[in-house]
Amino acid sequence: MTLRLPARTLVPLLITVVALVMVGFDHMLQRADYRLRVEQEQKQLLVERLGIEQSALDELILQNRTLQLRRAVAELALRPHLTHAYLTAPGGRVVGSLARADLGQSLPDILAADTRGGGVLLDAPRAPDNSLLVQLDASRTALTGLMALEGGHQLFVRSDLTQPYSQRLHASRVELWRHALLILCWSLLLSLFLHLFWFRRAAQLTNAVRAFGQGRLDTRVDLGGRDELAEIGSAFNDMAVRLQAQHAALLDRERQFRAMFEQAGVGVARIDSRRGHFMSVNKKYSEIMGYTDADMRRLDFMRVTHPEDLPGNLALLDSLKRGEIREFSIEHRVFHKDGRVIRVALSVSPLWAPGAEPDYHLAVIQDITARHEAEQALKLERNRLSAAERIAGLGSWEYHRATGGGWWSEQMHAFFGLDPADGVPAPEQYLNLLHPDDRDLVGRVMGLLAQGATEVPIFVHRTSPDIGPVRHLRPSVQMITDDAGGVVKYVGTLLDVTYQFEAEQALRASEERLRATLEQAPNVAVQWFDAQGLVLYWNGGSTRLYGWHPDEAIGRSIDTLMHTREEADAFRESFAQIVRSGQSIGPSEYLVRHRDGSPRWIEATLFSIPGLDKDPIMVCMDVDITARHNAERSVEQERTHLRTLFATLPDLVWLKSPEGVYLSCNRQFERLCGRTEAELLGRTDYELFSKEEADLFRSHDELAMRTDQNSVNEEWVTMRETGERMRLQTIKTPMHDAGGKLVGVLGIARDITEFRETQDTLRELNRDLEQRVAERTQALSDAMKELESFSYAVSHDLKAPLRGIDGYSKILLEDYGDRLDEQGQRFLANIRNGTRQMHALIEDLLAYSRMERRSLEASRVDLGEVMRNVLHRRSDEITAASVQIVGEVPSITVCADHQGVEMVLRNLLDNALKFSRDANPAIVTLHAAVRDGRAHLSIRDNGIGFDMKYHERIFEIFQRLHRNEDFSGTGVGLALVRKAMQRMDGRVWAESAPGEGATFHLEFPA
Repeated sequence: MTLRLPARTLVPLLITVVALVMVGFDHMLQRADYRLRVEQEQKQLLVERLGIEQSALDELILQNRTLQLRRAVAELALRPHLTHAYLTAPGGRVVGSLARADLGQSLPDILAADTRGGGVLLDAPRAPDNSLLVQLDASRTALTGLMALEGGHQLFVRSDLTQPYSQRLHASRVELWRHALLILCWSLLLSLFLHLFWFRRAAQLTNAVRAFGQGRLDTRVDLGGRDELAEIGSAFNDMAVRLQAQHAALLDRERQFRAMFEQAGVGVARIDSRRGHFMSVNKKYSEIMGYTDADMRRLDFMRVTHPEDLPGNLALLDSLKRGEIREFSIEHRVFHKDGRVIRVALSVSPLWAPGAEPDYHLAVIQDITARHEAEQALKLERNRLSAAERIAGLGSWEYHRATGGGWWSEQMHAFFGLDPADGVPAPEQYLNLLHPDDRDLVGRVMGLLAQGATEVPIFVHRTSPDIGPVRHLRPSVQMITDDAGGVVKYVGTLLDVTYQFEAEQALRASEERLRATLEQAPNVAVQWFDAQGLVLYWNGGSTRLYGWHPDEAIGRSIDTLMHTREEADAFRESFAQIVRSGQSIGPSEYLVRHRDGSPRWIEATLFSIPGLDKDPIMVCMDVDITARHNAERSVEQERTHLRTLFATLPDLVWLKSPEGVYLSCNRQFERLCGRTEAELLGRTDYELFSKEEADLFRSHDELAMRTDQNSVNEEWVTMRETGERMRLQTIKTPMHDAGGKLVGVLGIARDITEFRETQDTLRELNRDLEQRVAERTQALSDAMKELESFSYAVSHDLKAPLRGIDGYSKILLEDYGDRLDEQGQRFLANIRNGTRQMHALIEDLLAYSRMERRSLEASRVDLGEVMRNVLHRRSDEITAASVQIVGEVPSITVCADHQGVEMVLRNLLDNALKFSRDANPAIVTLHAAVRDGRAHLSIRDNGIGFDMKYHERIFEIFQRLHRNEDFSGTGVGLALVRKAMQRMDGRVWAESAPGEGATFHLEFPA
């Protein structure tokens, strides 16, 4: 779609749009600034108020004046915008609030039910002791304050920012409008300046043309610049010089030229400057407007001027009347008598003397509708040329040797990511835009251009990778010379050949891959022959198939390599047939010979490809099918064996069509029916058995065909010859051809009469055995209960003396410690440590015993969640020991006992924390993943480690590798871990080396 707005309208419109965008952006920045100011002011006011209240509240808390404390909190509601205030005692109970109903309740319960935004106080960070913390909430609509008071009391407050922010916006609306109007005014001034600057020069050119048309051949125009108007002005000046030189020779034809001037395509009118009426018009003016001379004198120029152009015309005419300008020339639109809008070039000059009262002015118009349309068409063609360059990847350039300057098309700038507004880059800048490896060569070529060389080398060069994707550019150069043969300028193009370059690279790579494929193809032999059957190419597959190496085979004839002379002649005839028909032959099977004389069966395809000299190259691609050929012969033998096996099977075997007609059977089935296979073929069950049996057999056949699955049934049949009843287990299988179409039902039956009788006997024996197992299980359960009672009794009996020893030693240490020397106190400390160690050992033994006895509750356990819970419970120990936890356990679901998993992870984490305590820093690394359907979790530490020869020992109960004085423990933890993993159908193992830490691995069923 072509934009038809004139430049004098489009440019101010664009500037106005930019101004409006700037107004909107300035309004957005002002609002953001007001919000920041309100936040800072309200935060400062809240800090000051809470700072004042802090000392008063601390004093009331110390004096335990509850009523005054509640009143002081309630008075906080007098502060503007404060919506929430809660004073909590240790434990989270509210002792002061803006609402009496909140007293005595839990603060989280109050905030959970709050609908006025108080919930943000739950997420507010806790302030240190006797400090005040005020900050902005996440939504930036309120301030939250937390003040730590005496005795563990805390004051929570929330101040709303919405109302002060709205008040600030309301108070500043005048300032916002002032900014907007200032930006719009500046944009309007800029639009007016651009409008006058451009069209004043156009008016100069129009006045010069008008003066030239009036016969003033000495008229010249000096527009300055190097744009299109300047070029037109220069061409006009050249034309005026030539015409002035011819003026003397044309005087005798002045009358003829005057008559021609009267017929020229320029309309002239004298207009009343005060009322705008046409006073007189020439013939051309009337023709342009479509009115007669009398009609024009009854009109004013406002009626025939386009409404959008009229304000500008009137403004210029007012300036002309005030003497601010002496004349003006513009392009505007007028209405033809038939209603058409035509575009004219208008030049207006005053007819009053300078300083006199304005009365009339002269208007000269020229119909430029066709020229305007031509300019638009030229612009369209330029756009099309630019688009063509962009699509073709072709950039144009010029280099002027005299000035060292030049010109680039838009596509040239696009190649290097430059803005056309920045102009053509200097030679040094251009070299920096090229690939470092190409700069020296291009620099030498540019030096030759600067010297005016008539021959310059041409080569493809690349753009720098620093400015974007590397482009490959192919230049072309043409010289423009003067009459003496000297170079005036160079013109040329740059063609983006990146796609062709990459395609060539890809083609070379494809050729290499194809050659490598042909050479490495393990089972495909490829040969190229000329029309006489001489070898041109011989790949590695051909070497393996025929035994000849490529250097031995190339150049030799077919009959010396793989065929007899007669077979070679037939092979050459196949080549001739391919040349005549243009079609390939095969795949076909051939018998060839190996170098050692052994025969080989191949499957070959023959076709032709064009050669370099347009002579066809015959290609033979063959595959060794000797093994397949032998296998087919073996398959035929196997079929014979299968037929024999089918006939001699002890089971009854038969095949029926989908309609129930017998197609085949073995000898055992013949004995059942008392007929030969030939007599059975073509018959149905209804012709061989009773109707009840036939219906039963047919229903089983239909079930197998309907479900497309094996149908296993037990059927009673009667031997035709002996009348004996047999119980058969039949398996009926639907049979399909290679295309999946149902072709029949295969039946296999076995006499299970004796098997069922034996099975009934075994079932009786199983019932007796189950009774005995139940009795033994009950006895074992009773024994386990007795063992559990014994364990707890032993635990109690062992713990009672330990508690006595620990208690008396503690009394002795506290009451008589000052009377004991250092050795006596050390002995008592050893006694107490021993009792604690014994107590821990008893607890671990009980845990081990419970793990042996208790029934596991298998459920879906999230390893990540259990690991996070264990880490949370050990967070204090981890922080105190400055241990770094690296990695995390993702959410992996396993089928295990939740309590057992938690115990295993807790023991392994405690083990890692204990043995890495001396590392600096201490690091525990967690990792988990699912492998081969099982979940794997590892816990690694950087502690002291151990020798792998003790791997099995560490998992045995009471086995320790270190003294208790070095690392405390009972020697039961890892044994408990192994026992738990075994009971959960998992396993545990370790990897370690002395001084390099240890890694414990767990594997669970996923």
